[in-house]
Amino acid sequence: MNRPIFIVGCPRSGTSLLRDLLCSHPNLTFPGESRFIPEFYRAYGNPASDEEAWRLARRILSFRQVATNWRITAEPAEFAGCRSFGAVTRRLFEIWAASQGKPRWGDKTPYYVGEIPLLLHLFPDAQVVHIIRDGRDVAVSWLRTPFSPGNLYAAACGWSRNVRKGRRDGALLPPGTYCEVRYENLLAVPEATMRNLCAFLDEPYLPAVLTPRRAASLVAGAASPPSPHARSFRERTDPAFHDTIVRNNSGGWKTALSPPQRTLFESVAGGLLGELGYPLEGLAMPLSRGETLWWETDRHCRYRGRQLLELRQPQFRQHALSLVRALLIAFLRRASDRAGARLP
Repeated sequence: MNRPIFIVGCPRSGTSLLRDLLCSHPNLTFPGESRFIPEFYRAYGNPASDEEAWRLARRILSFRQVATNWRITAEPAEFAGCRSFGAVTRRLFEIWAASQGKPRWGDKTPYYVGEIPLLLHLFPDAQVVHIIRDGRDVAVSWLRTPFSPGNLYAAACGWSRNVRKGRRDGALLPPGTYCEVRYENLLAVPEATMRNLCAFLDEPYLPAVLTPRRAASLVAGAASPPSPHARSFRERTDPAFHDTIVRNNSGGWKTALSPPQRTLFESVAGGLLGELGYPLEGLAMPLSRGETLWWETDRHCRYRGRQLLELRQPQFRQHALSLVRALLIAFLRRASDRAGARLP
C-alpha cells in the first residue's frame, strides 16, 4: 500500500511550492488542501456500519473546500467495510489519485503541523514532510495575506509555535516517518534537496520534480490538464508564484522590515531562529508586560475588525460590544502596568 504524504508547516513557509514540485512526479498527486481531517474526526469519529461510512463520505464531499477543489464523485459501495475515519478518508484520496492517473496521494494543509500525532493515529503508515523557512521572511509574506495573523508580534509567535510543535512531535516519530526541508536549501540547491526528499519518500528521483506543476491543474479533478488560460487564484494574486523555482526568494526581510520590526521579531522568536541556524542581529530585548499586552490587544482588535466586516446586522452588536470590552480591558491593564501595579 502506498504511504500517504502530509506536507505541513507554518503558513507562507513554502508548502505550496513543495507540493507543486512533488506533483510533477509521475507517481505523486496532491488535491487542494483538505482542511477537514482534525475537525471532522473529532466531530464524527469512526463509522460503525457501511451506512455510517457512506454518510461520513458524503459529509466530507459536501465540505466546501473538497467540493470546490477536488471535484470527485463516489458511490456507497466504495466504502463498504470502512470502519474508521482514516479508512473513509483514505478511500476518498485514492479516488482523487485514480482520477489523476497516479498511484500515490498526499495532502498539503499547512496548519496540520499542529496535528501530527493525530495524522499518524489516523494514518499509521503516513510520512510527514515539515518545511521550515526563516520566520522573518514568513512574517513579511504572511502579513500580506487575507489570513494574516494581525501584526508582526502575532506572526512571530505563530511561526515559533508552529515550528516548535512540528519539530517536537516529529522527533517522537519512528525513523522514515518525519522529514524536515529547509525552504532556503530548496531554493539554493534544489536538485540535492529534492533528491534527498525523494529518497525519504522511497520514490525515484526524476528531473521533473525541479519544475513546479501549475497549481490550476491540482483542482481540475481530471487527468487532463486545464486550459492554459484557466489560471488559479494563487497564480493571479501571488507575485511569488512562478513556473520555476525562484532562487532569490529569501532574505527579503532585511529590506522589508524596519530596525524596530527586526528587533521585535528577534525579541519574540530569536531563540528559535538561533536554534535553526538563521543569522541573528543581536537585537533581542525583553518585552515588558505592557508591550506584550499592547500587541495582543492590537491582534485581537484586528481580528475582530475583520469579523465585523463580514457580519450581518443581527450579529453586529454582540461583536461590537466584545471589541469595545477588549479595548477597555487593554486600556485599564496598560494604565496599571505603567503605574507599576502587579496584575494577576
